[in-house]
Amino acid sequence: MYIKYNSLGILFKFLLFFLGGIYLLRLIFPFLFKLLISNLIKKSKKKNPSTKETPNDLKKAKPSSNSMGEYIDYEDIE
Repeated sequence: MYIKYNSLGILFKFLLFFLGGIYLLRLIFPFLFKLLISNLIKKSKKKNPSTKETPNDLKKAKPSSNSMGEYIDYEDIE
């Protein structure tokens, strides 16, 4: 009988530590993830500082309305 109670105590302690560790990781993980992502962004900006798009680049990417052609309305004509 003493062996059963002792093994249940060990199992209880294991489950307590295991679930407690998971709970602590769930509390700490968002802060670690934010720190990791911010460090990765800083490193990428240091490697390629010219990757920022300027408003002039965005205007160049859009086609002008003059080069699109004229509007044709395809409705049924009676």
